[in-house]
Parts: sequence; structure tokens; C-alpha cells
Amino acid sequence: MADLDNTTKRKLESIFDMSGGYVLDFSNPRFADFVKTAIDIDPYEKYPPASKAVLLRTIWHQEPMPLVAKLNLELLEHWRVGKLIAGEEPAPYQMSLHDELKAQFSTPVGTAAPASIEFLTKDFSAIDLDALPQALTSRDVVEVRLREIDACIASEAPLAVIFLVGSTLEGLLMELAMANAAQFTAASSAPKDRGRVRPITQWRLSDLIAVSHALGIIGADVLKFADHVRTFRNYIHPRQQLAEGFEPRIETAKIAQQVLRAALVDLEKLTTGPGA
Repeated sequence: MADLDNTTKRKLESIFDMSGGYVLDFSNPRFADFVKTAIDIDPYEKYPPASKAVLLRTIWHQEPMPLVAKLNLELLEHWRVGKLIAGEEPAPYQMSLHDELKAQFSTPVGTAAPASIEFLTKDFSAIDLDALPQALTSRDVVEVRLREIDACIASEAPLAVIFLVGSTLEGLLMELAMANAAQFTAASSAPKDRGRVRPITQWRLSDLIAVSHALGIIGADVLKFADHVRTFRNYIHPRQQLAEGFEPRIETAKIAQQVLRAALVDLEKLTTGPGA
């Protein structure tokens, strides 16, 4: 049985457009033929009748990792080729998800993805909180939280790390966005409702990260690994965590910690520009 964590499943569901029971552009017969060709399983014969999305989730849960990895890699390639044929330019976050998932499922079972290893080994320890933009008034609080995150990592308390990292990063980027509202709301990636930019106070962490990256404030590393952080609010309530079966691992917490450190290093470079 494959052991996909919740972050990986969320990435896959996003790029495979699985809302509403669908999987990409497949009809039922084409989906059955695709899966049969990829891993020699007819999902409509092996599993109880269900939507394509439910069947794919069942495969993730029931089948061994080598088969799951092979199927996911072929689906990722189907997505990429479909974009080329349609002449569509994938959004940056979509390509980031594609590349990270491809690296993950191309990695032998039992080993960490090379991209994650490279990110985890980067040195973001030399953080000078005094060099943060003047718009950020919470330096003392951030310093305390960084020490608390280190303590949670040492105590192997991954959920606490994810909460601390997510709330801290959201607070810093929200403060920066509010201080530079004109620039943030004018960005092409600013979230919109019915064609109008949503008030900054209603932006989610994912929105703040996307716009900050578009404005050159935070780097590609933060954008690429942000999934380890930006779902933290989903699990504030124990019932939601129970419903989704979310069990964070210490490896996820360490990547989340690196995301915050990388973002702080990026923010230190803002000697000119937003919030300087």
C-alpha cells in the first residue's frame, strides 16, 4: 500500500483538477484505458463504482507505491502534454507542483526527493532580524518564535512547528502587504472575486506568498515548498485534522522551518522597495 502524505495528495488533487469527481480531461472509458495501460489495472472492474477522482484516490491508498508512482508520473506527463497541445502556458505554481511531484515520484521508494534534500541542507541560519523592512514591527516576537520552533523540532512536535511557522509567515507577509497595498493589489496574481481584487485583510497565506513571489520579494524556494506551511489553518480545529487524517511528520516540519528561514532571508534583502 502506498503511503502518500496529505500534502502530496493535495498537490496531486490540485494539478489533476479532481474537484467534482473528475480527473483532468478523461472520460470514464478513457480513464479506464489510461490506468489499464499504465499499471495493468481496470479501476472499474477492481473497485466499487465511483467517480474518477474517488477511484484514483482508492488506487493511491490500495496499490503498492511502485504502481502508484508509475501512474502518477504518467498522469503528470499527460497533464504536461495536454498543456502543450492546447497552447496553454501553465501558471508558475502549476509548474512548480508538476516539477516537485515528478521529482518525488521518480525517486526510489524509501529515499527523500532530491529537491527536498537540497532545500533542507541550505544554510539559512544567518538571519539578522534587525535588517528586516521597517514595515515589519514584530521583530522581537519573531525572534521568540524562532527559538520556540527550534525547541519544537528538538522535541519532535511537528504540528506545533507547522502552526508556528504558518502563523508567523502569514503575519509578516500580511504586515508587508498592508504597508505596500498599492503594489500588492496591482499584481497580476492578486486574488480576485468577480474581477475585483479581494481586500488584503481577506487574503490567505497562499495569496500572500504568490503575490510576494511575483513582486520579487520572496524567492522560488519559498514558493516551491510553501505547501508544507500554507495549509496550517486547515488543522487548527482538531475535528478537521481528524476528518482529513492529517498526521504531520518531523520531515514536513523541518521543511516548514526552512521555508520561514528562507523567507526571512529574502525579506532582509529589501533594502529598497516594499516596506523598506
